[in-house]
Amino acid sequence: MLLLRSDRPLKPLRAQTLPIPPPRASFPWHVEDGDVEVFLSPRLSTSSFTSAASNASSASTYSYSTAPSTPISRISKLSPPSSQLQLPSKIPGRPLFQRLPQEIYDCILQQLRAFHEDPAAWDKAVVKRMYDRIHLVGPDSKEQTKKYKMKTGVRLKLLRRTLRERSFLAQLVRELKVPRLQAEGDPLRKDMISAVASLVMACPNIERLVGFYPVYNHEFDRLTHALSTRKNLKEHIWLIGDNAAITQRSQKQLAPGLMDPEQKDSFVFFHRAWTSLTTLFLHSPGLGILEKDIFVNIKNHGDPRKVQGPGILHRLPALRHLCVSNFDIDDFDDYTLQHLPVLHSLSLQDLEGVTFWGLSEFSRTTNARSLRSLSLIDLDIMYMSAISNLLLHLKNLKRFTLVQDTSPEVAEGEIAIQPIVASELLDFLHWEIIVPGSANVNLANSIKAQGFPQLRTIRAPSDHLGLLQALCKPRSQIQLPGDWNSINNTHIMAPNSLLTSRRAAQQRLEQAWNTVQYKVVVQEDDLVHEIFDLNGFIGEIGSKIEYSLEPDVPGSDRAWIDFPDVVSGRDEMAFKDSCRGLWNASHPAGYKWWQ
Repeated sequence: MLLLRSDRPLKPLRAQTLPIPPPRASFPWHVEDGDVEVFLSPRLSTSSFTSAASNASSASTYSYSTAPSTPISRISKLSPPSSQLQLPSKIPGRPLFQRLPQEIYDCILQQLRAFHEDPAAWDKAVVKRMYDRIHLVGPDSKEQTKKYKMKTGVRLKLLRRTLRERSFLAQLVRELKVPRLQAEGDPLRKDMISAVASLVMACPNIERLVGFYPVYNHEFDRLTHALSTRKNLKEHIWLIGDNAAITQRSQKQLAPGLMDPEQKDSFVFFHRAWTSLTTLFLHSPGLGILEKDIFVNIKNHGDPRKVQGPGILHRLPALRHLCVSNFDIDDFDDYTLQHLPVLHSLSLQDLEGVTFWGLSEFSRTTNARSLRSLSLIDLDIMYMSAISNLLLHLKNLKRFTLVQDTSPEVAEGEIAIQPIVASELLDFLHWEIIVPGSANVNLANSIKAQGFPQLRTIRAPSDHLGLLQALCKPRSQIQLPGDWNSINNTHIMAPNSLLTSRRAAQQRLEQAWNTVQYKVVVQEDDLVHEIFDLNGFIGEIGSKIEYSLEPDVPGSDRAWIDFPDVVSGRDEMAFKDSCRGLWNASHPAGYKWWQ
C-alpha cells in the first residue's frame, strides 16, 4: 500500500484517478508552410503509473523529482478508426535551393563549379570512396539505350570501359551491385550474364557481387568462371538448379552417384582460389542436387585416417558463415551435419535429412563449439530435449533462431526440471512457433528460472498468450507508425506476419491499460482520504529483456531473412529514377549550370 499525505482538509471518501503528466516526446505537433505534421515516438518510456486521466481536475497534485512518463492508453482516441487509419504523411516543402535569392544561388554554384574544375584537391579522398562500392540500380534509361543502340547493359558496358582504361580505379572496387537477372527464357539473359562476367574480370580485388544470382545447373557459364578466379572474394551465393543428365540418371538409379566425376570436379574447381571466402550460401530452388561428399569430407568407419570426397567446405580456410537451404535428404542429412568445419554462424532451412537426433549429436562435436549464431528454420524439431542439448553444449552461442510450424514438446516419460532450456551467454533469441503448444510455456518458465541470465532481446512473433511479452521490459508502444496505413492489407493475416504480431501485442497492452491493477488508499489516523486507481501494464519492472517485433530487414513483414528475400532482388521492384545530376534542373537558373 502506498501512503501519501495531503495538506488539504479532510474530505469525504471518494474514488478518483491519478493525473497523468504529459508524456515526453509522444505527440509533438509542428506546423510549416500550412501543413500539419504529426510525429509519434515509436517507443514511449514505460512506468507503473499507468492510470486513466479521468476526473483529473478533482485529484490532488503531487510533485515528483522526475515526472513519470506513462504508456498512454488514450492513443487510440488520438488516432483515426481502424477502417480509416493512415500514416500521417509529410508533404515535402520546396527544396532549400529554390528558396534562395538568385544572387546567393549563383554564388554557391560558382564556388561549386570552381571546386570541380580543379579536382586535384579532393580527387584522392573521394575517388576511393566512390569506387569502393559500385551500385547500378534499376534498368537502363530509355535515353541511354537509344543513344548507344543497345537493349540492355549500357551502364555495364560504360563502366567496364572506364575500369579497363583506368586500371587503378578497377583495383579499388570491392563490391559490385548490378540490376537483377532477367527471367528464364529472356533472349537478353545470356548477354547480361556475359556482360557481368566481363565486368567481374575487370575488377581484380572484388569481394562481393550483389543482386545478380544466376542458377548454376552443372554446366559451364562465364560468370561462374570469372568469380572463381577472384582470390579476394569473401561472399558467394550458389543457386543449384536441376540438370537434364542428372535428372535422367536419377530415373534409373538411386543416390549417391547421380553426379558424374566431371560435374563434381568442375564444381570443386570453382572453390580452389577462394582462400578469403568467409560467407557461403547454398540453396536449391528446385530439383538441384549436390551430393554429400561435395559438402564435406566424410571419414570411413573402418579407417578414420581415410577421407572420402572433395568436401568443398573443408577447402575454404576462411569460411565462418554458412547457410544451407532446401536440399534433399540424399544431399544433406545428419551425417553431413556431423562433419561441418569450424564455423561462427550456421543457418539450416528446409532440410528433410536433418532430425532432432542429428542436431543433438552435432552439438556434442568439437567443431560446433565455436558457433556464435545458429538458425534452425522449418526443420520440424519434435522434442524440447534437442533444443536443450543444443543450448547446453554450444557454450559460445549468442544468437539463436527457431522457426517452425509445430510445437516441440517434452517427450513422454521425460522428467521436466526447470529450466528446461538454458544458455549462459545467449543474448538474442528469435522464437517463432506458429501452432500453439507447450513450447512457449516451457520457454517462459525457463526464463523465470534464470535459464538465460544474459538474454537482452527476445523476438516472438507467435507469442499467442503474451507469456513472453509479460517477462520483458514494459513497453508503451509496440506498433510502428507505418503499421497504421497497412492495417487493411490482406497479406497481414499470414501466420508469420510481423504486422499481425505487433497488432496482437498492442491489443494486449491496451487491454492491460484499461484494467485496474492496483488501488492506492491514502489514509491518516484510520480515516481514508482518497483512493486512486492505477491501471495495469504488461511486463516486469527491472527486467533486462527487450521485447522486439521488428524485422532483420527494415520495412519487411517477415522477421528473419529468407532465401527468396536474398535472391529475388525486391529492392529493384520499387525502383525509382536514380540520380543523374539533374537535381537542380527545375530551378530557373539550373539548366545553364547543367549545360
